[in-house]
Amino acid sequence: MAIPPPADDSAPIKNEARDRLEMERNWQLRQENVLPLEAAWNEGRFYGLVLKGSKRFTSVQRVGIFLIGFLALGTALTIVPLLFHGVGPSLQLVYQKLPDVSLLSMPVILLELAFGFRLCWVALKRPSRDPKSTSQIT
Repeated sequence: MAIPPPADDSAPIKNEARDRLEMERNWQLRQENVLPLEAAWNEGRFYGLVLKGSKRFTSVQRVGIFLIGFLALGTALTIVPLLFHGVGPSLQLVYQKLPDVSLLSMPVILLELAFGFRLCWVALKRPSRDPKSTSQIT
């Protein structure tokens, strides 16, 4: 006696497939299309507001800014020991007693350190009592 093949055309399977397709269609209709230039503008605006530090931030935003700054400092300080292996032009070209630190990556490290210190400073400083900076960032 042979087992009958599964009935793929049964009503529950058709309903499940139809529901799945409707759900996917709804997701596609709700999807917001963000242009790359708008995304770049939003990111630039975010970093500008954070680096200026002129707006009042909530405590959660301040903790987030501090964590980003701490991460940047940690990254820069982790890279520094790796630079002493003398790859490419180094500080020893200027004077023999200077360390053998790569000149090519020093600007990156210095910028990362400055970025990290600035973000930590913005997160830790007291908010100004200036009335024009009382608006919250959402």
